[in-house]
Amino acid sequence: MNNDDKLTPEEVKVMLDKELSKKKKKSISTAKRIAAAAVACIVIGGTAVYTLNSERNNKNTADPVKKSNVTTTTSSTGNPTQTVKTVSYMNGASDYKEIYSLFSKAAKKAEKDRKKNRYVYDTLEVAEEAVSDDAAYSDGSANEISGLDTPGGGNEEIFIPGTENTEETKKDDPEHSETYYQEQDVLEADIVKTDGKHIYYLCSTENESFSYSPVLRTADVKDGKFTGSTSIDLNDAIDSANNNGYINAADMYIYNDMIAIICSSSYYGSYYGYDDEDIKRYVPYTFVAFYTTGDEPELIDVYRQDGYYNDVRISPEGYMILTSHFYSCNFDTVNSSADIERYIPYCGFAESYDMISAGDILLPADGFDSTSTLSYTVIGSIDLSNAGAPEEKDVKSLAGYTGSIYCSAENLYTAAAGDEISTTDITRISIIGGNIAPMAGTTINGHIKDQFSMSEYNGYFRVAATYNETKKSFYRYNNNGNLLEELWDVITDDEVNGYYTYENIKTDTRVYVFDMDLNMVGSIGDLGVDEQLRSASFSGDMAYVVTFRQTDPLYAVDLSVPAEPVLLDDLKINGFSTYLQQWDAGHLLGFGQDADENGRITGIKMTMFNNSDPSDLKAEAVFTWNDSPSNYIYDTDEETHTEEWYYSDAVYERKELLIAPEKNLIGVPINYNKYSYYSDSGKQVDSIYRTQYVFFSYENGEFIQKGDISMEFDDYIYNDFDRAVYVGDYVYVLSPNRFVAADIANITVSDELNF
Repeated sequence: MNNDDKLTPEEVKVMLDKELSKKKKKSISTAKRIAAAAVACIVIGGTAVYTLNSERNNKNTADPVKKSNVTTTTSSTGNPTQTVKTVSYMNGASDYKEIYSLFSKAAKKAEKDRKKNRYVYDTLEVAEEAVSDDAAYSDGSANEISGLDTPGGGNEEIFIPGTENTEETKKDDPEHSETYYQEQDVLEADIVKTDGKHIYYLCSTENESFSYSPVLRTADVKDGKFTGSTSIDLNDAIDSANNNGYINAADMYIYNDMIAIICSSSYYGSYYGYDDEDIKRYVPYTFVAFYTTGDEPELIDVYRQDGYYNDVRISPEGYMILTSHFYSCNFDTVNSSADIERYIPYCGFAESYDMISAGDILLPADGFDSTSTLSYTVIGSIDLSNAGAPEEKDVKSLAGYTGSIYCSAENLYTAAAGDEISTTDITRISIIGGNIAPMAGTTINGHIKDQFSMSEYNGYFRVAATYNETKKSFYRYNNNGNLLEELWDVITDDEVNGYYTYENIKTDTRVYVFDMDLNMVGSIGDLGVDEQLRSASFSGDMAYVVTFRQTDPLYAVDLSVPAEPVLLDDLKINGFSTYLQQWDAGHLLGFGQDADENGRITGIKMTMFNNSDPSDLKAEAVFTWNDSPSNYIYDTDEETHTEEWYYSDAVYERKELLIAPEKNLIGVPINYNKYSYYSDSGKQVDSIYRTQYVFFSYENGEFIQKGDISMEFDDYIYNDFDRAVYVGDYVYVLSPNRFVAADIANITVSDELNF
C-alpha cells in the first residue's frame, strides 16, 4: 500500500465487516473513539463530570456555562473515589460553518496520524486505520437538499410487572400481557404487541426471490380462537420513506389507536442523489411507520431519522424518544462547508423531512478528536398525543457514539465507551415535555452491560459496571522491525519506534451512586473480583448484581444510604443469570446459562432466588436444560455418534420470555438439536430440530411445568417460537408462520393459525 493510497468509505465498510466477523484477530487500534469527542472533559481520577447546555426547539438558548472547578470526593467507606473537573460542554452550533471548521481540523489530525502510523516490516507495509469494535463507517441519507440557510426520580415502591396502568391499555380491553417495562409507564417496544383483541407480530418471511421481506402479522383473537388475520408487506412503508432497499422491522408499539413500527434500512448507492462513484457508500436510516389499529391497518405517515437504529422509548407524557447513530461522509468527499448534505443528518415526516438545524447539533467545547468522519447520536422526539396524527416535537444531534440507553419518566441516560481504557461516558438528557435537553454528564471507571445496569430512584442515579485495571507498557521494535505475531491482539496504541500493550492487573464490578448533576455520592467495589458483570437488577433501595467466571455470585447491595452502599450478602452457584426480574416482593427470577464447577457452559438454567431477606439470599428453585454428553451407540454395522444440545435466544433477548406473576405464569423458548452420524464415515444417521415454548407456574418453592407448544423438523427452519402473550385465560405462542392458542390452565391447544 502506497502512502498516497486512501480507503474509500465502502472499502472501509467491507474491511470492517470482514474483520469484525473474525473478532479483529489481527488489528492495531491507533485512534481514539469518536465517542470521546462527546465527553469534552478531562479525566483526573476515577470519574470526570461535566455540565451541559443546549437549545430547546431553537428557543430559550442559554449562555454557555463557563466553569473550571476542580472538586475531590472521597468515600468514608474507602470505596472507589472520584476527582472531577467540571467544564463547559455541548452547545448548539452557531452555523454549519462552525461544524465544518471542527470537522476540517479533526480530518487534518487524522491525516497526520495516518502518515505517522505507517510502518514497514521487511517487505510488508501496514497501513493503520484506527477502528474500535463499536465503530461503523456508514451514514444517513436524504434525497433532496433544503433549508441551507437555517441557523443554527424514581418509583417509591417495587414495580412488579402486570400491575402497571399504561396508556396502551384501555378499560374495555380484555386482560392481557404487556411488554415488561423497566420503569413503570416508560413504554418499551417489542416485535409483538396485543391490545386484548388483536395480536400484532413483526417477522421476516421468504419471498418469491428467496430473500426475506419484513411483514406485520395481525390476528383477531377471542376466547382462545383466531377469528381473522392479515399480513402487511412493510415494503409499502419504505416507499413512503423515500427510498428503496432492504429494510429490517426492528420494534413496535401499540399506542393511542396507532401501530408504530420502527424500521431500519441501509442500501449501497449514491449519497443524496449524487452520481459520483467516488462517494457511493452504504446509506443507513431509521424510520417509524405509523398505521391504524384494527382488522385492516392502514399507513398513516412515516417519520424518518438518519443513522442506524439504536433504541426507543415512549415517555409517560406520550412522547416517543428515538435514538439513532449517524456517521458523515469521509471528509475527503466534502468539498466545502456548503456540502451540508454530506455531513449533516436529516429527520422529519414525509412532508417536513429536512436537515437538522445547526442550533440543534450539539458540539464538544474542545472540538473533535482525530477523525475523517463525524459521528452523531440523533435523538428525536415525536408527539403521539393525537390519535392518527403523530407530530415531530424536537430533535438534538449529540456529537459522538452512544451505546446503551436507560430511560426514566423524565430523563434519558446514554452510555458509551469512553476515551480511556475501560471507561464509560454517561450523559443525562431531560425529556420533559418532549424537549431534548442534555443536562449533565460523567465518566465512570468500567463498562456497563445493558439498560438494566442503570437506574434512577429517589433523586439518585445508580449504575453497575465492570472495571479492568490495566498496566501500560511500551516496547521498542527489534532491529529487524519485526512484531511478534502473538502481540497483535493486545496492541492498543503505537509510536514510530515501538508499541504499547495493556496488561490486565485486576477486574472487579462496582456500583456507583450519583446525584442528578452526576456527581458521585457513593460507591462500592470488589464485587466479583476477576469476574465479569453478567446481569444487574435495581429494585427500590436494593441492587442485585451477577458476575461470572466459574461460579455465579449473586450480590445484594443496600443503597438506602446513597453515600454508603453496603454489601449484604453474596450467593454462589454454578452458571450465571443473564437476566434478572423481580417476581414478587420476596423473589427474584433469574434466567441464563448453566455451567459445571469449572465454569464450562452446559446448558440453560432458570433460578428463583429468595431475596425476602437480602442479607440471606437463597436459590429456592432451579430448573435446567442440560446438554447430553456425547453418546456412542453401537449397532451391527458401525459405531454411531450422537450429540444433543439445547439453546435459547432468551439468554440474550429477555423479551422472548413471558414473565407474568399476575397469572403465575413463566414462558421460556427452548430449542433442541439432536444429530447422529457414523463415527468412521461421518455419514449422517438422523437429525432432529425442535422448537418449543415451555410454560411453568411457581408453587410452594418449585417450578411446576404446565406444558409446552412445540414443532419438530428434520433440519433447522427459520420458524422458531420466539414470543408468547396472554389474553384473558389463553396464551398465544408465536412464530413467523404459525400462531398457536392454548388454555393457560393446562396448555391444551385450542386453535392454530398458519400463514
